[in-house]
Parts: sequence; structure tokens; C-alpha cells
Amino acid sequence: MQSFWKSIISILDKYSILVAGVVIYGYYLLTSIDLIKAGTPHKGFLDYLLQFDSLILLWIIAAVVIQLQRHRKQQKEEAEYRNKIQLEFEKQRIHLQLLDEITTLLQDNVNNPLALISITSHNIRKKFPADSDITGWLDRIDASLQRIHSTIQDIKAFQTQKTIETSDAAPKQLN
Repeated sequence: MQSFWKSIISILDKYSILVAGVVIYGYYLLTSIDLIKAGTPHKGFLDYLLQFDSLILLWIIAAVVIQLQRHRKQQKEEAEYRNKIQLEFEKQRIHLQLLDEITTLLQDNVNNPLALISITSHNIRKKFPADSDITGWLDRIDASLQRIHSTIQDIKAFQTQKTIETSDAAPKQLN
């Protein structure tokens, strides 16, 4: 019995305009038959208006029901859109959190050896200040160290920028 009512409600939701038209014109048919049965040959405009007064009410009710259905559909679509935006925001938050963890791991595991290499390079430079070959190699090592350090800083800056953009964009998208 429950599935019967669900199927009826589903049909009413899908074909509400058609159902309203059938009800209205069915009522119109019944009132027209009643008017013909009454057999009063000389009815005035007021008599016809009183005979079909419910027809006007049915049209108004049908229009209200259709508007309510449109409003419900619009609210449902907006709720689905909000859920979609919320899921996207959650994905971005997880990605940014992962990027932050990777950056922190890189900083911890790469910066410490880089610092050791930099200190060693500085000490070698002090021991062999006159040797141009060693100084050239040390300059390349220092430049490479700086590139690695800059890359890690760029990743961290990218992660920070993405966090700011995501936190700024999320409230705008939900409106």
C-alpha cells in the first residue's frame, strides 16, 4: 500500500500540470453537464459565473501548486549545489593538508642535510681560499643548495597561497 501511494505521489510530481488540467477540465465537464441538465433556457451571465465559480478557484490552486513544486525543485537543486561545493572544499582542504605535510617533511628531511653541506662548503672554502678549482666547485654546490632551498620555499609559499585562495573562495561559492 505504501508503494502505491509513493507511485501516485511520483506521478503527481512528474505530471502535475497534466493532472491539474485533467482535474480542471473534468470539473468543467461535470459542471457543463449539470448546466445542460438544469435546462433553464434563459440564464444570465451571473448564473454562468456562479455555475463555474469553482473552476476559477481550481485554476488558482493549480497555479499555486505548480509554483510550490518549482520552489521545492529550486531548493533541492540549491542544496545539491551546496553539497557539491562543500565536497569540493573538503577535497581541496585534504589536498592542501597533504601538501603541507609533504612540505614540512621536505623541510625537515632536506634542510638539515642542506645546512650540513652548506657548513662543510663554508669550512672547505676557509681551508682552500686560493684554489680556484675548489672555489668553483663550491660555488656550484652553494648555487645548487640555494636552488633546492628556494624550491622548498616556493612549495611552501604555493601551499600558503592555495590555502588563502581556498578559504576566500569557499564562502563566495556557497552564496
